[in-house]
Amino acid sequence: MRRLTAPPSKWAKLAIAGLIASAALTSVVLASDHMDTPFVEANPRYDVNDVYAFPGSTPDRIALVLGTQSPITPANTRTATFGEKSQVLYQLKVDNTGDAHEDLVFQFTFTGPAGHQKVRMQGPVKPNEVGTANTLVSGPHEIQGDVNTILGSPTGVQLFAGPRDDPFFIDLEAFFSILPDREPEHGPLSTIPQGPLTFRPAGSAVDFVRRFNDLAIVVELPLALLTDHGAHPKFGLWGTTSRPRTSH
Repeated sequence: MRRLTAPPSKWAKLAIAGLIASAALTSVVLASDHMDTPFVEANPRYDVNDVYAFPGSTPDRIALVLGTQSPITPANTRTATFGEKSQVLYQLKVDNTGDAHEDLVFQFTFTGPAGHQKVRMQGPVKPNEVGTANTLVSGPHEIQGDVNTILGSPTGVQLFAGPRDDPFFIDLEAFFSILPDREPEHGPLSTIPQGPLTFRPAGSAVDFVRRFNDLAIVVELPLALLTDHGAHPKFGLWGTTSRPRTSH
């Protein structure tokens, strides 16, 4: 799970400025991370890399982003897929009453093989239950279609899901030199050579993930839909992945 992050990325200033101007940050801001548990390293479709919020295409709109499955090499981008509906439920959750429980959710599920996946989104809508065990919501707030395609209405809710350049910035060679116990056992991050236990000189850092992509779920919508048309102007935002439960 990730709450709203403020990583040193090219979107960070936009994200923070947009929320201060339009919706205000919550008191809890956690750091970004990629492949942060052994389970996620072995099952990258459950990974939540980053959660962003920044101004939309007009002052009354906001864009929300959930990133997953980084790092994806350029060669593997065409075959990268979101987790199937039966396995992974991706969610963005919004608390606009200040009680640290979600009042609104966006739920995203995916079906189909690589290159032909389809996405279905429900939201923003009140969840069936709060917390970590969630069932699929249903109702009129639905958008569905092909991945890697802009779906929905430019004046209403729009959705995009597909590969994008990973916007996170980190010098992983230096990071794993300082904290070598965090180096993954598998994948491209496991091949980073060990170096001196020190930071690089100022201005010489290397953006390791600039060569990699992730899978992004992007929603743009009127800000009023998250704030109950201004009745709850402050809200918190976080992202989760889980196994969907069967409704009772």
